[in-house]
Amino acid sequence: MTHTYNITGMTCNGCVAKAKSLLSAVAGVENVSIDLAKGEATLDMKKHVPTTELKSVLKDYKYKIEKKKVSHAMNQPAAKAENESTHTHVHKTSNNSDGKYYCPMHCEGDKMYDKPGDCPVCGMSLEKVPSAPSTSERAGGEVTKYTCPMHPEIIRDAPGSCPICGMDLVPMQPIAEEENKTYNELLKKFRIAVAFTIPILIIAMSDMIPDNPLLKMLSQEKWNWIQMVLSIPVVFYAGWMFFKRAWKSVITWNLNMFTLIGIGTGVAFLFSVIAMLFPGIFPNQFKTESGTVFVYFEAATVILALVLLGQLLEARAHSRTSGAIKELL
Repeated sequence: MTHTYNITGMTCNGCVAKAKSLLSAVAGVENVSIDLAKGEATLDMKKHVPTTELKSVLKDYKYKIEKKKVSHAMNQPAAKAENESTHTHVHKTSNNSDGKYYCPMHCEGDKMYDKPGDCPVCGMSLEKVPSAPSTSERAGGEVTKYTCPMHPEIIRDAPGSCPICGMDLVPMQPIAEEENKTYNELLKKFRIAVAFTIPILIIAMSDMIPDNPLLKMLSQEKWNWIQMVLSIPVVFYAGWMFFKRAWKSVITWNLNMFTLIGIGTGVAFLFSVIAMLFPGIFPNQFKTESGTVFVYFEAATVILALVLLGQLLEARAHSRTSGAIKELL
């Protein structure tokens, strides 16, 4: 039997492919064909599948499916076939996205998430869907004033329509944004990373200074230990989220840039720690003139600090974009 449905919420071929894979996984569905232009989905079924079951597999997405008509390929009484072909279901669906989160890369189309966190595909931080400001929101501690975009002399304390031209009044100043927790958290981690990375970089690059004044104060072995201690806050606090994302990308086999960052910086840090604890296992070509093995704490911390800077700039850009969308709403 073949059933035809109205399906909405899809914006591209990626959405079509995702919807087809979800519907094809439903027990009893043999083949799925979707026409994006018409907004129709045709399903070949071994047995009748309730529309509610089809909706349930699409519930985590913005795709909405409603039965359009039913036609049976098997021999059935004409009256019954006619009744079934004209039988339709209409259900009200909610498109409310307040309090929802989305991936800025749209890895899974328009899928929404109920809680903040990282995208399960690319590892990027999920962004909150901007919502329209309510009239009770305040800016700068004062009640927002409203004016007419065509007649700025009209000023009111509440939204409404212009008494001259009838246009909707708009806020005179943007509604105050909520504190961007993601940006502030990244800023805090970036400052910590920079504070500990700069001295590590100075110690590591001291060989380029004539007569290396640092070696006159302490031996190379002790400076290596200082580098390791300074790198711990960068690796295990400021940049730890990158290792979590890298691990998630490996176990889900959704390899991305965090996979490279996690492997690269993790290997550099672990190699340096092993080189300090067990220098005897390394050949002489790996050792300095003082007998210590070359360490790469500065490589790990500098990379993590630079990636944090990139994440910080990205969070700031998303915050401004969300603010602009909110003002438009």
